[in-house]
Amino acid sequence: MAEKIIFVFPGQGAQYVGMGADVFHDFAAARYIFEQVSDIAKRDMAKICFDGPESELNRPENTSLGTFAHSVAIARVIEAEYGVPLHAIAYAMAGHSMGQYSALHCVGSMRMDDAVNMLSARSAYMQDSAGVGGMAAIVGLGRDVVEQCLVAAAGHGYAQISNHNARDQFIVSGQTGALDAVIGAAQKQGARIAKRLNVAVPAHCALMAGAEKLLRARMETIKFDAPKTNWYSNQTANFMSNPIDVRDALCNQMTHGVRWLDIMETFPTYNITRAYELGPGRTLTGLIKRANVGCTSRQTDTSANVNVMLREIGDWLVHSR
Repeated sequence: MAEKIIFVFPGQGAQYVGMGADVFHDFAAARYIFEQVSDIAKRDMAKICFDGPESELNRPENTSLGTFAHSVAIARVIEAEYGVPLHAIAYAMAGHSMGQYSALHCVGSMRMDDAVNMLSARSAYMQDSAGVGGMAAIVGLGRDVVEQCLVAAAGHGYAQISNHNARDQFIVSGQTGALDAVIGAAQKQGARIAKRLNVAVPAHCALMAGAEKLLRARMETIKFDAPKTNWYSNQTANFMSNPIDVRDALCNQMTHGVRWLDIMETFPTYNITRAYELGPGRTLTGLIKRANVGCTSRQTDTSANVNVMLREIGDWLVHSR
């Protein structure tokens, strides 16, 4: 069977000052996307991404829009190189958290202006919940042990597993006292890492119910098309094609976790053997490599990496025809 390609899109946390600068400089298609996102968002996303300062880039709205711009810019470079839409090359696409918006735009389900405006709204609604709690990373424990640690939060507030990124890597979201209790319990259980993340909101958990309600009302105003290739839902960890279901999935994402490990573990079923991470950093690239699911992965956040990817995709296109 011919190998299949998946493009994966990172979420918040992958950003860094300088991201996308050389891609912007070297590829006209990338410059156009940064300019387009800036025009829609009414802020200079290129300047914020390239020059910072870090405090400005790390504002939730700028992080989301900058990551989206960087991801889509690389997608457009691929499309310009080969004269076909990205969804004609990909067997599937998947985004982690807000990366789902990048993926949905690239599979032809969301228009550019809708994706940018909804990301801005999403960030604003989540920011309204700032101070309610936050998020913590627990690494080095199995799920059953992490769930035991959650029991330790009883009486200290609310907490739940929000992301399952690897077999022993979990993100927990919740109220401050509950997170402190979970972290303490995880440390006693021998966790390799148990610490608070620099995130001011408890994303992907029930504490985002108010933000979900507001986002759902905004989502009703835009049109979704059916994805033109396979698109993974973070909640179901499998393909979703009905436009109404896709819209609901983006809303449900506010209060439900990201099943990234489960997504990766479906790759052998579909013979997905090559992954390219479009956007800043290499978080998803590393997770795919460590998952050991028979899929090679490559980061593409710099011009050098983009050029390597373009050569590899070119060879793949020749041999797949």
